[in-house]
Amino acid sequence: MVDHCPLCERLKEPSSEFCSFHNAALKNLEDAYSSWSKAYDGKLTREEYYEKLTALAETGRTVKNLIEHLREKGEGN
Repeated sequence: MVDHCPLCERLKEPSSEFCSFHNAALKNLEDAYSSWSKAYDGKLTREEYYEKLTALAETGRTVKNLIEHLREKGEGN
C-alpha cells in the first residue's frame, strides 16, 4: 500500500504524515510561530496565529490547507 499525503495526492515523506511540500510548509509554520509569538510578547496562541495567517492574502494555499488540517486535528489550541 502506498501512503499519500492527507492534503494532496503526493507520496508521503518517510516517517512523516505529509509530502515534501506540506512537510516544508509545516516546518516553516512552526519556525515562524516563535517569531510571531515573540513579537506579541509571548501572548499569541497558535489559534490566533493561524487566524492571522489565514487572513493574510500573502499566505499561500499550501499553508492555508495545512492550517485547516491542523485545526481539524485539534492542533490549533
